[in-house]
Amino acid sequence: MEGEIITAIVYTELDNEIGPNPVFSYPSDISENVVLHISIKTITILSGERGLIPQSLIIIPFPSLSLKGIIKYVQWKDKNLRGGIGQSAITFIFKETDDLIFYKYKQNLESIFNETAGKIVSLKESNTSNENIPSEILLLKKAVLNILDQLRIQEESSLNSKDIPEKSIQYSEFIDYKFKIIFVGDPGVGKTSMILRFSENAFTRKYIPTLGVNVSDKIFRVNDTIVQLVLWDIAGQTRFQFMRNQFYQGSDGVFLIFDLTNLKSFDKIKNWYQEIKKQLKSNPSINGFLIGNKNDLKNQRSINKEDAVQLAEELNLGYIETSAQTGENVISAFYELAKVLLRKVNFGV
Repeated sequence: MEGEIITAIVYTELDNEIGPNPVFSYPSDISENVVLHISIKTITILSGERGLIPQSLIIIPFPSLSLKGIIKYVQWKDKNLRGGIGQSAITFIFKETDDLIFYKYKQNLESIFNETAGKIVSLKESNTSNENIPSEILLLKKAVLNILDQLRIQEESSLNSKDIPEKSIQYSEFIDYKFKIIFVGDPGVGKTSMILRFSENAFTRKYIPTLGVNVSDKIFRVNDTIVQLVLWDIAGQTRFQFMRNQFYQGSDGVFLIFDLTNLKSFDKIKNWYQEIKKQLKSNPSINGFLIGNKNDLKNQRSINKEDAVQLAEELNLGYIETSAQTGENVISAFYELAKVLLRKVNFGV
């Protein structure tokens, strides 16, 4: 797991003279340019925040590196520094393909990052040199890997939940129906978060970054029927348009998703619908739901429910409002879609 999950570590301090200063990096052969890039971006995020730092872990992207980082900011008292405060950042770098692991389990890692941050504060406030910091960070790395390994084992074992038949799910004969579901919508509307909230398989998902598709599945019981939904999380970026057309083929159901706080994502729904319709010419109708996600951000909402319902009716889709953040209506949306597809199979409607 070590080589797969954490690709690099950079510890950066804010120096009064030179700005972001990468004090320690791992592994030793990591490019100096990459280290500097990570350091500068990590620290400059704090500019303009009047000395305030995030108290919890944050995750930021490094698009030019195709990487992401989980960051713990550290602050200590030092009368020799500007403002009497020292600041630094511990950045663990990982592949974009592993981002769901860290998004899902960020809270599980908070305490050990906080513990290491506390040790660094003690070292800095006692005027100890930085030579002990690398060993503390490498101990943190070991602890993070141990926790993630345990979480992976728990996640894999949890596949045998009460919603799944007692017999092993790996044998297709125990599944009554299998449906391919596509998730479509603008980038950032919450497609991946919604799938993660439902499937909970951050470690076992299959991601093809060059094609812009993430494939996972969920097997569950609908009344007395065992259903497998194969979930295709299709990238919304324009550069993937040609490739994603292929992924629509063979779809049984669709979730067309927009962000309730983003009017542009709502206005683009018809374009997404037409793109799917063009590729599924043999299908007389598209079975699925229009999903208004981020329902928890009520004060930021920019699309009223009446307009969304009207659009859903125009497209002959159901309409559900969800929050991938709180989980509101997420599971029920999947169950409702499964019921729609089962009715079509059994009764042709």
